[in-house]
Amino acid sequence: MDDKKSVATVFYHAFNANNGAIFDRILAANWINHPADPGQPNTPEGFKCAVRQTHAALEGFHIKIEAMVAEGDLVVCRIAMQGRHVGDIAHRKASGRQVSFTGMDMHHIVNGQILETWHFENYDGLNPE
Repeated sequence: MDDKKSVATVFYHAFNANNGAIFDRILAANWINHPADPGQPNTPEGFKCAVRQTHAALEGFHIKIEAMVAEGDLVVCRIAMQGRHVGDIAHRKASGRQVSFTGMDMHHIVNGQILETWHFENYDGLNPE
């Protein structure tokens, strides 16, 4: 899988499906997540645990890619996320509400694998109205 945009798309498909086997294929063994997920080691295994926690906290969790730009070995994605807030996440107590929030990721992709990911999320959509 050489097309870097396709690799990034598969990353979000794996996240939506909570499919660790796909992450095993597309994340390099020495992949680095900037920043690491809270309470998790900065490894693919730590990330897969964080994905499972996200799905547990946000029932029906789904990421939509709103925009994607590739240049050289980098792919930047603006994303929108949603789910029903049934568990604590990002220091916010479960509200039971359907929530949506946004984020931005930049993936460093070489030879069909993601070597590094830089990300931020805007969790304002989790705040009670």
